[in-house]
Amino acid sequence: MKARLAVVPLLAVTSLMLAGCGGQNESKSDVKQDAGAPITIWVDDTRTKPAQEFAAAHPDLKATIKSVDNTHGNISAQIALAVKAKKDVPDAIFLSYPDEIAGMMVNPVNYALPLNDVVGPDVLGGFAKGSTAACTFEGKTYCLPNDLAQTVLYYNKSLFKEFGYTVPKTFDEWLALGLKVGKEHPGYSLGSVNSRYGLNAYYGSSGCAFSASSSPTTVKIDLKSPECTRVNDVIGPLLANKTLSPLDPFDAAYTPVVKSGKLLASISPSWMGDYGIKPTAPKEGDWAAAPMPTWKGATTNASGTAGGGIWVVSALSKNRDAAAKFASGMATDPAVQSTSPGYPASTAAADAWLKKVAKDGWYAEDPSAVYRDAAGRISPTLGFVRFQVQAEDAFNATVVKSRGRDIGAALTAFGDRVSKAAKSASYTVKGE
Repeated sequence: MKARLAVVPLLAVTSLMLAGCGGQNESKSDVKQDAGAPITIWVDDTRTKPAQEFAAAHPDLKATIKSVDNTHGNISAQIALAVKAKKDVPDAIFLSYPDEIAGMMVNPVNYALPLNDVVGPDVLGGFAKGSTAACTFEGKTYCLPNDLAQTVLYYNKSLFKEFGYTVPKTFDEWLALGLKVGKEHPGYSLGSVNSRYGLNAYYGSSGCAFSASSSPTTVKIDLKSPECTRVNDVIGPLLANKTLSPLDPFDAAYTPVVKSGKLLASISPSWMGDYGIKPTAPKEGDWAAAPMPTWKGATTNASGTAGGGIWVVSALSKNRDAAAKFASGMATDPAVQSTSPGYPASTAAADAWLKKVAKDGWYAEDPSAVYRDAAGRISPTLGFVRFQVQAEDAFNATVVKSRGRDIGAALTAFGDRVSKAAKSASYTVKGE
């Protein structure tokens, strides 16, 4: 769905950050404000037209829209360079990769503005429960969530009926289903655990702490906890019997599974139905969404996340009020969000967006209630961190590469690698 990453821009911004990284965002409150100053907004290609239309509908904000390459790391690099040069710093930005905000909240960049006093509690309180947690520190919120990628359980309702299977409500039942599928219907798949589709969707929904940031400079990493090891007990056997794939769901070697009708179910982000399954399995009436299963030992289910976007306002802006009004309008206006490709984080906007989904005949049944519930259940241990890409790469090189063989040792190796990545990004690591 999105480009993987751009190594050069990512390394550039990392170098700039680490040159003086040693403290949390220090709001530049000394910037003189001018209520009549024009503002510049950076967005990705997907949001360019909606942003231009919003700007035209609100001429009082005097907003100029600039479409910027959203390849991972590029916007972070451009912001860091602009702040350093003290020139052409945008007043607000849209981030297709939310983890990039982690580099904008530390010295010497200090780009992100705390929004509590600028947009107010009515705006912040209008988002799905917990959706601002990843960018909230010491009571200050530094981003406005635009769209969410909460995980749900997609399943082929027609195949489940044909095979006599019931939808799992726990991950023990998910494991049992996978073992049964491996014996009764070899070649059928329960989805992918590659990269964020395994790390964030499985380990994240279990509450495993691998990116639990309590501040822009502190993170908890504890791969020995039951919240992590219980995931091994599920995905290890299913990787071994090949019902869980180690391939990215958009890998050319994996998409034939979907095209041939052998994708039985998948733990996936909410956008996967429209953008990952429907394009290659267009037949109507087969697919449905169910709540995330509950992990062993947990009292309720939780969601992981894989995607989404956020708005960030500049602490350097000369017209913060206008920049914040633009960002909050784009994030919460039902008219804007009704065309969003992803599930709106704003509860009011989500209600409008779901009316379109409810009429979509591709689904075997309306997934609205499942999406809405999952949006408020994203695990609080999933933070925005500067080492997100390195964590995903380390996960693939250890847990995924193990193919289920000695997955305990693989998880330990992942923990070592992700801790080193965190420290290299100037985090204080707790929980080791």
